[in-house]
Amino acid sequence: MEVKGVAFLARQQMMVQSHGEAAWKSFLADFAKKEPFFAMPIMPVTRMPAEAFLRFNEELLSRFYSGNESAWWQFGIKSAEYALSQGQLKTMFSPGDLRRFLQFTPGIWKGYFTEGDLKALPGQGYTDLNIVNVPRPHAYFELSVMGFAFGGLTYLGAKNLQHQVLKSYKKGDKEVLYRFNVS
Repeated sequence: MEVKGVAFLARQQMMVQSHGEAAWKSFLADFAKKEPFFAMPIMPVTRMPAEAFLRFNEELLSRFYSGNESAWWQFGIKSAEYALSQGQLKTMFSPGDLRRFLQFTPGIWKGYFTEGDLKALPGQGYTDLNIVNVPRPHAYFELSVMGFAFGGLTYLGAKNLQHQVLKSYKKGDKEVLYRFNVS
């Protein structure tokens, strides 16, 4: 499994905004000593080995967020807000396009990761998002992707937004299944 460089660049932008360019450059220089892949320029189309990308995110979490995995959920939320307010999704969705946004999320997965699938399964008053076939299950994939869905729904005006975690990598499941209400 590979992760596309656009995921790294999004994280870079977020870290520079929240912690400053000097802190980001220091972190990246230190991490590149352990993981030489990150010493090279990373372009949007660069394909990063998933293991290296996961180690990068774990180190980022350790250095800037005291190891708190909820930061990955927040990364997802912030990514959705950016994509919908000024990024690639700005013109695609209008306030209230909740179900349409959820039906689009499998395309977001494919935009970042070369393996695994995200499925959107609509039901009565809810939509399930299901991550399957990921060769290296990891909480980063679960939390950042489901955080993206939550953040997008919030940005688009979801009222009383709630989600249920039905299956989770964090619980030891081999897939992820979240149920989002869409009222």
